[in-house]
Amino acid sequence: MTRNRTTRTAAKSRRRFLKTVAFGSAAALVGAALPGNGTAAPSRARSRHAPAAAAAPSRPPALEAEIAKQKKSTADLLKTIRDFELPPGSEMAFVFSAVKPARRRTAPGSSRASGGSR
Repeated sequence: MTRNRTTRTAAKSRRRFLKTVAFGSAAALVGAALPGNGTAAPSRARSRHAPAAAAAPSRPPALEAEIAKQKKSTADLLKTIRDFELPPGSEMAFVFSAVKPARRRTAPGSSRASGGSR
């Protein structure tokens, strides 16, 4: 019996699915057997002297000024685009249309009957 590419791909996919199910089942069994299943790790009580959170390093003022300038520029640009009025009946900016993929062509000199190289 000759096997075509579709059945080979389906068999690989089926094997991959069965492996995933087997590993998932094994992980569930091992996880159920481990002590402390389903409980969270105990949290440490904070000491009174420890800071609540590490302070984020501050940025240089020049960097902060540049970020503010770029945010303002972006906001102005968006306002300009959103305020632009299109005349009624104008064309759309673009139209998506799906294109069929080109058919694969065999290489010159190889034939399908002779089982050419892939």
